[in-house]
Amino acid sequence: MRGILSEGRRRLGVAGAATALLATGLAGAGGAVAHAAEGAAGSVALTTPGVAAGGQVTHTVTVDAAEGGVLTLGFGTADDQRPWGMRDEWSIGLTVGAADGAPQPCAYPGSLLLTEQVRCELPAGTHTLTYRVAASASVPSWHVVVDARFAPASGTPGPTAAGRFDVAGVSAVPMDWDVLARDRQGAVRAYSHYRGEGSPLDHEWGADLGVNWGQYDRLTKLAPIDVRGRGGDVVARDASGVLWYHQLAGGGRTAFEAPVRVGSGWGVYRSIRGAGDLTGDARDDLIAVDGSGVLWLYPGTGDAARPFEARRQIGTGWSIYTSLTGGLDITGDRKADLIARDASGGLWLYRGTGVGTAPFQARAQIGTGWNIYDTLIAYGDVTADGNPELLARDTAGVIWQYTGTGNAAAPFQARVKAASYWDAFDAIL
Repeated sequence: MRGILSEGRRRLGVAGAATALLATGLAGAGGAVAHAAEGAAGSVALTTPGVAAGGQVTHTVTVDAAEGGVLTLGFGTADDQRPWGMRDEWSIGLTVGAADGAPQPCAYPGSLLLTEQVRCELPAGTHTLTYRVAASASVPSWHVVVDARFAPASGTPGPTAAGRFDVAGVSAVPMDWDVLARDRQGAVRAYSHYRGEGSPLDHEWGADLGVNWGQYDRLTKLAPIDVRGRGGDVVARDASGVLWYHQLAGGGRTAFEAPVRVGSGWGVYRSIRGAGDLTGDARDDLIAVDGSGVLWLYPGTGDAARPFEARRQIGTGWSIYTSLTGGLDITGDRKADLIARDASGGLWLYRGTGVGTAPFQARAQIGTGWNIYDTLIAYGDVTADGNPELLARDTAGVIWQYTGTGNAAAPFQARVKAASYWDAFDAIL
């Protein structure tokens, strides 16, 4: 497979460097924070005003260099937005012009997406450089971080600075979300809407998450996971009935800490599913259906060492369902809802109440014919309209996207094909 681990991300590495310097964020449409490395001589400062659609602005870099060296500028999205992916290459809508003010011409990439940076060779002294940022008429409302680094020729630590500018664009920027898929050899990879070069969820552009996931007979995420590695953790049951908790590691991408053993005896359940926050305490919960069809709620604690409270019964008769999908607010009321499919293919919506003792309203049917799918997947909002999406895989391995409407009576638009060749995976979440 091309690009499975790092090829897709290697070209986008500049974004991570800039975002790391701005972990706490910078408010407003432009600004900068200077930072001198320990033992470094000199300084770097940035002025980075924002830009509007169809306009251009000038940014300024001031370098006080104790000796000659190389100044580089890198660009990426701020932590509150998704990183640029391969599918953004022709639609990012921002370009960088040549840097002026250096004793000799600087190299510059033209496109912010590419990892080639603005690169200027500077002698010792104080230098003020400018470069232009131009926005197309159709540019989205990006939040862009700028990473400035001066590397002295001697190899000693050099000063750095980070800035941010906001784009007053014509459309919101959708977040990107990871779908986790396990192949039949036990390897799990993360796939997202914007990462690959081809269709959304391109099966050839996944990020490796490990190869030892084949030991589990049940896998579920507690809520959708965005490409910055934020969202619901993953719960897994092994063949002996032991439940394991895989906590997201953070760090700006999807990755997991070492699994924590939750407990044994979980083999009594025919279904174990993440459900999002059912109790209204901002912690993701777990539901499970036992062999008698009793539905149990395990409220989340927010503590990975003891992730769930004692179970409580919240329903009976749930053995009629062949699939449960939770973690989405389908109705737009800020409460997690649940989708259930019965054996005849009927699709049912259980609207969330936010109350742990009775977390669902009475069910309402929202579809028929859904037994053509073998997997339903909770997805985030990739259309920037405030409504999450639902994914479904058919028996031919095609992934279909059902875009959310926010209307409880008709919560999804007509399906759109999102990807092919997903029949290689035996678990998708």
